[in-house]
Amino acid sequence: MRAVSRPAVYIGFSYFGALLLATFLGESVTPYIAAALLLSVSICFAFRMHRRHPARMLVLCAAAAGMTVFSVLMLLTVRPVERYLGNTYRIRAVIESEAEAYSGNFRYTARVRSIEDTGQSVDFSVRLSHGEALPAEIGDTVECTVRFVPFLDDGGLSSRAAQLADGKLFAAYITDYEQIAVTPAAQKPPAYYSAAVRAQVRDSLLRALPKDEAAVLTAMLVGLRNDISDALNSAYRTAGASHILVISGMHMAIIAQFALGALSLLGVRRKYAAGISIAFILAFMAVSGLSATVVRSGIMQIILLTGILIGRKADALNSLGVAILFLALVNPFCAGDVSLLLSFSATLGILALNPRMMRALTGRVRNVRRRMRLQRILSPAVTSVCAILGAMPVQLYVFGSVSFSAVLTSILVLYASAWLLRFGLLAAVCLNIPFLAPAAAPFVFLSGLLAKYQNAVVRWMADAFPNAFCISGPYAAPTILLCTVFLLCGLRLFRGRHTAVLYTLAACVLAFGMAANWYLNGRGTRLLIYHTPLAVCTARIDGDTASVFGCSGNAAAVGEALRNSGASRIDLLHVQPDESAVRCAEALAEEFPVSSVLYPDTVYFPTDAQRLPYAYGADGMLADGSAYSVTGGGDLVRFSAAGRTIALESGDGGFSTEAADILITDDAESMLRGALTVLQTEDTRLNPETLPAGCYLLSREHERICLRFGADGSYTIYGG
Repeated sequence: MRAVSRPAVYIGFSYFGALLLATFLGESVTPYIAAALLLSVSICFAFRMHRRHPARMLVLCAAAAGMTVFSVLMLLTVRPVERYLGNTYRIRAVIESEAEAYSGNFRYTARVRSIEDTGQSVDFSVRLSHGEALPAEIGDTVECTVRFVPFLDDGGLSSRAAQLADGKLFAAYITDYEQIAVTPAAQKPPAYYSAAVRAQVRDSLLRALPKDEAAVLTAMLVGLRNDISDALNSAYRTAGASHILVISGMHMAIIAQFALGALSLLGVRRKYAAGISIAFILAFMAVSGLSATVVRSGIMQIILLTGILIGRKADALNSLGVAILFLALVNPFCAGDVSLLLSFSATLGILALNPRMMRALTGRVRNVRRRMRLQRILSPAVTSVCAILGAMPVQLYVFGSVSFSAVLTSILVLYASAWLLRFGLLAAVCLNIPFLAPAAAPFVFLSGLLAKYQNAVVRWMADAFPNAFCISGPYAAPTILLCTVFLLCGLRLFRGRHTAVLYTLAACVLAFGMAANWYLNGRGTRLLIYHTPLAVCTARIDGDTASVFGCSGNAAAVGEALRNSGASRIDLLHVQPDESAVRCAEALAEEFPVSSVLYPDTVYFPTDAQRLPYAYGADGMLADGSAYSVTGGGDLVRFSAAGRTIALESGDGGFSTEAADILITDDAESMLRGALTVLQTEDTRLNPETLPAGCYLLSREHERICLRFGADGSYTIYGG
């Protein structure tokens, strides 16, 4: 039998790909596919096809194993405990994670050890939610009364798939706040000490640096992002720079190279330096929380360092296969982790495309020094383009858009981010080791300066290019997927002049996609429905003009949602009768040109509220001549779009919504009143499968939808 080159690529990618396909298809279909694959494997071995086609057999066997493992685990671990769903029990559970603040609640990962009502000992993890922070640390045992609720499952990369990837089978909401008993752990688990180190690093950086700079550096070093302000977080998302704040392969590579370089300067032999660097990478992984992306990038760096240790050069693509195979074996549900998918696909794009793209751009330069210099100059831009192209299908599917301003942002901040990570690491070490504290000052100063520069660039990019290089909308998917196919497949199959042809064709396809997005965002009527833990907004958008009929919460998030939908000015800003809406309206009026503001007669004005130019009223006309009406309390708004009557219900409502074509509400009892009902709710008692036809459930896991109306009144629903 012939030897197979890069076996980890065939095995790891196929096994992980099978798990990803199983995640999309669901547990009802995967057993049949697994049986078919196992039968195919048996037939191939019976006819000795493995001797003639070993690589294909590796792919087939790995895919069959992935499907089988997924099916068996769903049957043996998930199905048996689903009988507890929808019921209330008294449980004993061990806290496994730090508290996570989310939408007014505190969430924990907890492993249920026993359910007292049934007298059964169990062992599964849940997401435990409480309105207040529990007086418990990692490792402590909590006794409480909870109601088990399923996660939203609408197929594909749903909330259920994401939570399964994180080890949580369903949600548990504490129902009796008075009957909570906490038993401290006799011996704290390793996760407790890891969290303690993260907290210590965070506190030391917050004391030494301004909050924004310290928050960004804390996210890059230990993965804690709670201190980043909403406005700054929104700027990073708009500028396409959120990946800088997530510990990934880039961070691990910088830290590994930094450790190797520092040890070499101290006179340590390269082999010994590689061994010490491996130990350093392992410690860094443990402190940063061992998330899937951290483990994936850490394993890749350990394999590369091991190559130095044993005197052999490691293959990066094979290392990626080993890393993803390890993760998939440890956690067969990991394919539902969006962060892991983005990290894996971006890394794959860099490994597959970067060398070919660099050769195409610098191959004609004969002088070696000039070619090396040109490669160093082009490396940030080329790497960013390759990462964007690799992650493009995943990002488009999950978020509905891809921003190409990330390339320019990466060019401007990449070197600063690399040195920020190095100086920040030295600052954190010196600040937390007493005898090294006097040496921390220069590293703290340089870290603060670089973090300030990075934040300033990101804010400028977010303001300058909020939507200029964004592909979104219903025609984005075929455009981007076609381009990706050309780049990932064509570059491997063709050589020489054909490569330049494919680059040109791919560039034309991308340019067409951006032009189509600009054209579509500048024409026609869209209805944006935005719903997150930070903010909510409902807006009617014509061209670049938005009529905002309801908004509250974080204005930066609302402004980003409007800009991503093509809006640059506001025709009408309707303010709902609560303080949060008033604050949001004030901030939007500073960010966008606003023609008029409507306050219902029941609005509450905070004493320090800005008195924007406003009017009281219940009805009026929009810029395009269509009418709108508002109840006296501002609880229900009725307006139109392309011949469709739309009703927005934010309270009890002052008149019937029977005549509305589209009803937007957070009241489950209203779902039967419209031809299309959009429920903005987190009510997990609602099962999407049982909703009436034409009813679209918008949960806070999905954030937004957009309806694009045709001239005949027809509409298309897509992620906005």
